[in-house]
Amino acid sequence: MQPETNNIAGPGNTANPMPPRFPLSEPVVSNSLANALKSLVLYVGFGYLLLRRWDLLLVIFGILLLHEAGHFIAMKYYRYADVQVLFLPFIGALVKGSKNEISQRQSIFILLAGPIPGLLLGIAVYFFDIGNNGLKIGDIPLQLIAQLLIWANLLNLLPVYPLDGGQLFNRVYLEEEGLLSDIYFYLSMIVITVTLVLLKFYILLIVPVLLIYRYIKNRSLTKLDRELEHAGIDVYTSYDELSDEDYWRIRAIIIQQTPAFQTIHPGPPYQYHSNENKIASEVEAALSPRLLLLDASIPTKMMLALLWGLAIALPWILNIDFTLFQYLAR
Repeated sequence: MQPETNNIAGPGNTANPMPPRFPLSEPVVSNSLANALKSLVLYVGFGYLLLRRWDLLLVIFGILLLHEAGHFIAMKYYRYADVQVLFLPFIGALVKGSKNEISQRQSIFILLAGPIPGLLLGIAVYFFDIGNNGLKIGDIPLQLIAQLLIWANLLNLLPVYPLDGGQLFNRVYLEEEGLLSDIYFYLSMIVITVTLVLLKFYILLIVPVLLIYRYIKNRSLTKLDRELEHAGIDVYTSYDELSDEDYWRIRAIIIQQTPAFQTIHPGPPYQYHSNENKIASEVEAALSPRLLLLDASIPTKMMLALLWGLAIALPWILNIDFTLFQYLAR
């Protein structure tokens, strides 16, 4: 659609009323299966280049699939929309979905549904292998599979963002906002950066950079939510139901807070900009903001901390002999 460029007076002028909200282009329908398959091909391709072993790659992929399946099923159970799995070369995978109201209690189940089943399965396989004098699947010792299961999911429980344990800690105990949450996030980025440098995985330093960029963007959205609330604008509506007046009010606040839009005149007089479709997309993104339901009580948080610590300590409680790194070092 060609945007209009003629000046239009404000709402008080009935001869030249405020123009209607900008008609957004039809959204591109997400093909979750196609995206998952594309990311899987990349993951397998880069994984083989790194390991040069199909059997070990398939074992790692199976462990990853079990982990993400737990998240996927839990998110589907709690009716998240557009749930999809994406595989990330050299990193792992993630399950993402959308929901306007995020519950702390539901988040506990969703985030633990990934690492806990794999950790328990790894421990069971470990003792099964011990009881059968060591078994192999092809050329891979069952003991190696058990310890990969244990270690992969154990590390994922650590309270370092964006691991499952880190997301859990930030959402349940820090409520994902405030100074403590910010400090926690940037400390996690330092830990990740130092770890990658020590391991000489320099190519993965792009990960903390992207995470910091996304975090800053999300923080700006939170600031925008507060500004819209202060202005008394009802944002709990859809774009199609948004009034024309509220469109221009939200638009003005977005322009004021977005450096890339600073040269755009918010009105009056009101007129579409040549980049109006992008502005309208930002207006749509400001509607129906995500809410974190603080429904985890203090006893719930205490019980979670106890079970969480027990899960991390379980391999040592059971006196599991970690030989994974000795095997991989051969």
